[in-house]
Amino acid sequence: MDYTGNLPCDIADEVELLGIRVVRNTGTQLHCKCPFCDDRKAHLNINLGKNVFRCNRCGKGGGVLHLYAEANGISLNAAYEELCNIYRHGEHRPERSIQKKVIKQKAQKPQLDLAPASVRDNTYSNLLSMLSLGTAHREAMLNRGVSGEDIIKLGYKTTPAVRAPKIVTELLERGCELGGVPGFYIDEETGKWKMDIRGSGIMIPDRNSKGQIEAIQIRLDKVFKSKFNTFTSVDQYYGATASCCPHFVGVSDDVDSVYLTEGVMKADLAHYFSSLLGHPSAFVGLTGVSNFNQFRRSLEELRAFGIETIQVAFDMDMAVNDNVRKAREKVLQVGCEEGFEMIPRRWSPNYKGVDDLLLSFVERKKITDSIFGKL
Repeated sequence: MDYTGNLPCDIADEVELLGIRVVRNTGTQLHCKCPFCDDRKAHLNINLGKNVFRCNRCGKGGGVLHLYAEANGISLNAAYEELCNIYRHGEHRPERSIQKKVIKQKAQKPQLDLAPASVRDNTYSNLLSMLSLGTAHREAMLNRGVSGEDIIKLGYKTTPAVRAPKIVTELLERGCELGGVPGFYIDEETGKWKMDIRGSGIMIPDRNSKGQIEAIQIRLDKVFKSKFNTFTSVDQYYGATASCCPHFVGVSDDVDSVYLTEGVMKADLAHYFSSLLGHPSAFVGLTGVSNFNQFRRSLEELRAFGIETIQVAFDMDMAVNDNVRKAREKVLQVGCEEGFEMIPRRWSPNYKGVDDLLLSFVERKKITDSIFGKL
């Protein structure tokens, strides 16, 4: 029987009813400790918009009825009847403990704590200095409107394909620390350091307000679930989990306001195009519209610069993407509560991102200059 159109509650109500511990609430998702397995790191993901859940550790998942049925060890029909009694007729939930299924897990591999930003910056800077940008990736950047000379300044590089062992050796010879630096781990059999490349693409340095590279994003050649992933060695033997930072470009003590946008590359390109237009602007790029920890960190660091005005330039797909719209609303609210002047920016939906918008201005300027000459 299909109950999906006649559910007596949503999944958030159930989380409270069942006493499931919420570790983090992003506004669109709940990250919880899974009640069905020995979960210590909030692997249970609950999508509030879709009313579904899944544990990335034990694999359990489903909708509203599945969560209640699994927790109580009853059928979906019984789950529906009980939830109706609870939420429509005010009855108490029957006394039961949450049903746990013993699941055989692989032994977790030891992980290292994240190295300080200065250590990561030194290792990543040395790593990128050894690499080059492949022809296909260079052509892609040229097509994005970046000149050859400025491509070099961005510091983007292509992920190494066959030289990884030699690169690791050279990093160690240069005195770089690899322990706790995401992307590097120890081979269990040989005890030697290795580099963990999980997908080919363009490596993009993610820089903090001091210009240090805290992480590296990779613009993937083959998109599966996302266009980007982060250089990491999580779940590898003595690996480390990556931690991206709000990406600062063009921000200094002389700047009065910044534009807040989505993504490291987007912030880089938008700053570059604004400079070509003669109005160099400062940008802060979040590695996800719902990454509010990054946003709060950016507020602290912007305050240290004496910057009080933030122009929110999220993508124009917020008209059809509810997650972007809600994230934008929350950013505006939190920023105002923290004492910043928050200015929402909109433009034609023909241009999704602020980088696309500014590139269109650059292209028009080139046409104008070719006709009338530079003024």
